[in-house]
Formats: sequence, C-alpha cells, structure tokens
Amino acid sequence: MFRNDLTPEQALHLCTTTEGQVDIVTQVSPQIAQKVIDSNYARLINVNGNKILVGIFNRFKRDVDFTDSNLRLALNLAINRNTIIQEGFFGFASKVPALTPPWASDFPEGLTSREYDAVRARQLFMQSGWKEGRRLKLASTIEYEKVAYIIASQIQQTLQISVDVTIYNEKEEFKLRRMVAEKKLVPSWDILLANTTALYLEGTPAFFHREFFGTDGALRVGPKLNEFDLLFNKMVAQVDKAERVKVAKEIDRYVFEEALGLFICSPQDLYAVNRNVIFRPYRTSLEFADTEVNDRHWSRRNFYFF
Repeated sequence: MFRNDLTPEQALHLCTTTEGQVDIVTQVSPQIAQKVIDSNYARLINVNGNKILVGIFNRFKRDVDFTDSNLRLALNLAINRNTIIQEGFFGFASKVPALTPPWASDFPEGLTSREYDAVRARQLFMQSGWKEGRRLKLASTIEYEKVAYIIASQIQQTLQISVDVTIYNEKEEFKLRRMVAEKKLVPSWDILLANTTALYLEGTPAFFHREFFGTDGALRVGPKLNEFDLLFNKMVAQVDKAERVKVAKEIDRYVFEEALGLFICSPQDLYAVNRNVIFRPYRTSLEFADTEVNDRHWSRRNFYFF
C-alpha cells in the first residue's frame, strides 16, 4: 500500500520509531542516513544508483574559455572526489571517470576516475590563460549545496582563485533548467552542478552523454560538439548490440579524455526498510517484485486478546 498523506519527514519518523505504519521509505538523504542506522525498527539499504552528478562547463561564456582542454582538465584535477564523497555524501556515492557508472554493461574496461593532483592542476591552470583576479562562479541546486561549498573550497585552495557560490532553491531550479534547455540566454555562472537520471539497462550515452553534450541535449551549455555528435550518431546507427556497446564505451572514453565536464560521482539510492522486510532494490527503477516479509513482521505475528 502506498501512502501519499505523509511528508518525507513523517514517513521516515514512522519507519524508524514504530511498526505497522511505514515499512519502506525511498529517497533517504545521506544527511539523515545515520538516523536509520541507529534505529531499532529499520535498517538502511543502499544501492549504486542510476544518477550522475556533473559540473557543467558554460562554454557559451566569452570571458572564460572552457573550450580550452587545459582549463577543463585543471579543474578536474583540482578536486578530491574521495573527500567530496565522504563529506558531501557521507560515503554513499561512487566515483565515476566520466558519465557511465561502473556497473553498466557499456562501462569502458580499465577506465578510472582522475585523482586529485594539485601540482599538475596548477600547471595546466596557468597554461589556460585564466585572467588574474577573475572569480570562478559556481552554481548548484539546493540538493547539492554542501557539495558545492566543498568543491568551491577545494578549487580555491588548489588553484588559488576566488570562487563565488550561488544556490538555486526548488522554485528557481525549474526556471534554471528551462533556461539551459532553451539556450536563448547565456547563464551567469561558469560551472553548474547538475544531475540527470534515467531508467535504463544499456545504451548509457543515449540518456546521460546526449543530455549533457548532444545536439538536442537539454543540459548542453555551449555550441554543438561535432566530434561528439559523430560518435553518438555512430552508436545510434548500430543494429548489432555488441557493436553498439563498443561505440558506447568509445563515447565515454572520449568525454573522459576531453574532460568535457567536471565529473564528480554517482550518488547511491538510500532506503529505510523495516528490519523484518526483505527488500531487494533495483538500480533502474523502484520495484517490489522481489520484496517479502519474514515471520517476525508485524503483519504476520499472532496476537492474543484476553
């Protein structure tokens, strides 16, 4: 039975402090995961999800040249993803080299996330021709506010530049995404932290890479990328699954090597689940096909009245 008469906070409270009201709560935030872990009634279940968090470079900007691969790579080397995951997601996220999560069938073999390298980051940054005194403008939705400030601090410390952070609330986020999708106005920010998610099993670039870099990508912020479009069209034309997977891997390697985005991580999906419920989450969607309860579940206990 689905209950739509509770706020997320009320649902989590009932799941973690009582029985017989709420057995499963979805979309638990990492910030309150410890409350579930400490509960006597519920346990925390986490699974690698189908969401990717990326910093979008504003290639429409004229006073910052994000077409310079040195600048894009410098920023990717200036952040410490391990710290971001531990402090921003309390450990509930996985590093990703680019946009394809490691569990996907079309993940390129041997591809690993870039590690923090302050020395090389500063060298590449100096070669990029960044204007002295120019402040970097980082924007984020409220969901990733803490992550935004962690990233801003890391960039400031590594590259020795000032970073301004703008946080968009839920109402502003709708207008923001519409502006990005329409591509009629040039956004004021340099980098936007954004995520995309999809229900898929394969063909990852059709959902993630196209959205950020494709001609019809709603999150593409910059002129069309002809080389990317050629690769993507090559994948779309494949009727053989093995060949399609091969090209999909090629696409992910390409966006990684070109550092087309500030690639951060893949947040995990978190659930609060009654201790007597056997819940096996799916990565692609919310399913209950494999969900069951044991004999100790409140609905199966024998009650005697005197």
